[in-house]
Amino acid sequence: MKIAAVYSIKGGVGKTASAINLAHCAANSGLRVLLWDLDPQAAATFYVRTKPKLKGGVEKLISGKQDMSRVIRSTDYQNLDVLPAEFSYRNLDHILEEEKRTRLRKVLKPVRDDYDLVILDCPPSISSLSEQVFASADTLLVPIIPTVLSLRTLEQLNAYLAEIDLDVPVWPFFTLVDRRKTLHKDVMESLKQDYPLQLSGFIPYSSVVERMGIERKPIGTFSRNSSPAVSYRSLWQEIGQRLSLLKEPTVAPAAAKTAEAGSTATAPQGAATGKASAKGEAASKSAAKPASKEASSKPAAKPAGKAASSKKAPSTDKKPASKDSASKDASKDASKATSKSAAKGKKKGGNLGD
Repeated sequence: MKIAAVYSIKGGVGKTASAINLAHCAANSGLRVLLWDLDPQAAATFYVRTKPKLKGGVEKLISGKQDMSRVIRSTDYQNLDVLPAEFSYRNLDHILEEEKRTRLRKVLKPVRDDYDLVILDCPPSISSLSEQVFASADTLLVPIIPTVLSLRTLEQLNAYLAEIDLDVPVWPFFTLVDRRKTLHKDVMESLKQDYPLQLSGFIPYSSVVERMGIERKPIGTFSRNSSPAVSYRSLWQEIGQRLSLLKEPTVAPAAAKTAEAGSTATAPQGAATGKASAKGEAASKSAAKPASKEASSKPAAKPAGKAASSKKAPSTDKKPASKDSASKDASKDASKATSKSAAKGKKKGGNLGD
């Protein structure tokens, strides 16, 4: 069983929305998932339509006097259960002050074989509860907004972990990203250099995320093809592979046999297609031949035109008076003798021009 805590010192960064959607994506991938709401505001509990009520209170749960199976609730989604929060969680810091750092993990020990993944939705603070989370989790998933103040809280978190000597992997990822803002793009680029464990996926700013409060559902259930839903699925794939809960997709033996049989069955069709394409190619070549002849005949037409024009020239020499419009006009205005002499003069001039 792996424990992933969605944690941030800063509030309003999409922490609970990320916890809900990642838990839902993990459950859809076939894993048995438990979402533990550790925030006294019980927002995650509200999102999955569960009553914020814990029998016996949080004190009995932490002390081990409460059976975990009696407080865990199922949800409307397959493979996803929730351990709800209630207002008594406000006393959780005081209860854990006298406990060892690994107390939270021990509380989960009775259900270790029942779940593959536990996602903790943590309140935004640094406290005794935070130290318990840091010591119990296999990784901290830290949502941050691409702003300077949000980056500052990430630096504070790393400094605090070094101070209390806890070496838990910190995997930051961006939420509420607006790629149109130059500041967001600059901050995202700068984080890659300083935090090599940064998750490559990010969640874009969208009103779809805000609709979770109205729908009281994970985004993938009411807006599956939206940009945030797709981004959360991609983000979960990366997290699941890092936690060794998901593997690279492989072809199953049965699927491989089916694919092999399918390729064998389609081989004759492919051969026939090849023949058809060869025939089509031959036909296209034969069709291209007349086209080429026709194209070649076009240049031949030009000399023919020239020959025709060259033939017209001698004909004009033979009958210059009948085709020369100028001689016709001159014959109307002048005498016949004068027009004949003018026509002869024009004929001689035309021969010299040619």
